[in-house]
Amino acid sequence: MARISCPACSKPISDKHKVCPHCDTAVAGLDDHERARLASRRYVKRKQALLNQSFVALIIFLGGFLYLYSRELAADSIEQMTTYGAIAVGFIWYLINRIRIILLKKS
Repeated sequence: MARISCPACSKPISDKHKVCPHCDTAVAGLDDHERARLASRRYVKRKQALLNQSFVALIIFLGGFLYLYSRELAADSIEQMTTYGAIAVGFIWYLINRIRIILLKKS
């Protein structure tokens, strides 16, 4: 009994399984073309999820900037600290997602 990875979810399963217990994908009798199609679908889904997260991070980042420069905030107020926090979190989250997208393309 060997361990293989499911072509749809890439979790380890036994080569004796006919259906993946994790994602219910039929793995028995798949040819190379169908395995490649499932792997391609998994890649596109993962990339789309990362792009959506990047978009949300960018909205948080730009929203913080717009709020900061559209209002006159008191120095060292909670409102100003929250705005700076939104800018920092959005920027860092955006960079991390972009790095994850680059690493996904390399794998």
